[in-house]
Amino acid sequence: MSENAVEISEVQSQQLLDGIVEVCDELGLEPTQILDGLSRSLLSAANAFGTKELTVSIEGVGEVKMTLSN
Repeated sequence: MSENAVEISEVQSQQLLDGIVEVCDELGLEPTQILDGLSRSLLSAANAFGTKELTVSIEGVGEVKMTLSN
């Protein structure tokens, strides 16, 4: 994450995930559709907040890097 960013807690992360899962179930989305929607949401949120680059790592799981185009 950026130097000024504060990571959310494990509890907050789980609550957010639970909400996402609930909405995806209601919409009847398939796994690839969920990943597409999450990716588009990440890019849209980053754009709205003026974040040009973001890296999120979860130890033992992996890393996601996002860079917005000009």
